Amino acid sequence: MIEGLRAFWRGLLGRCPHCGHGRIFRTFYGMVEGCAQCGRRYEGTGDQSTGAMGISLTLTLVFGFIGGVLVVVYLGDQLPLGMTILLVTLSVFQAVMYRFSRGLWIGLLCVTGAMYEDEHRDEFYL
Repeated sequence: MIEGLRAFWRGLLGRCPHCGHGRIFRTFYGMVEGCAQCGRRYEGTGDQSTGAMGISLTLTLVFGFIGGVLVVVYLGDQLPLGMTILLVTLSVFQAVMYRFSRGLWIGLLCVTGAMYEDEHRDEFYL
């Protein structure tokens, strides 16, 4: 259990969930193919990023619902202004949260055993 939580935390911080030393991201959104330290491949197919989009979308919807309720309750007389602020905030949140969602998803892949060591680890673009 603690190892699973550690893998999620490492993924959230952008480190390899398996060893904790390698980086997941080359740039803010650009990922490396695998860990330079332990050789774990982060994504086998491009379809696996769908899980990260699901995490990000779910969190954005939850915060959007809570924000919408707060806008109606506290800014009911200025609804267009409140909704504009909410939409801008959620757009920025979605753009920033996607990176962390990918890290969490890679942590989940590590916990479930869906990450494997790659025999071509010297070919990773680091």
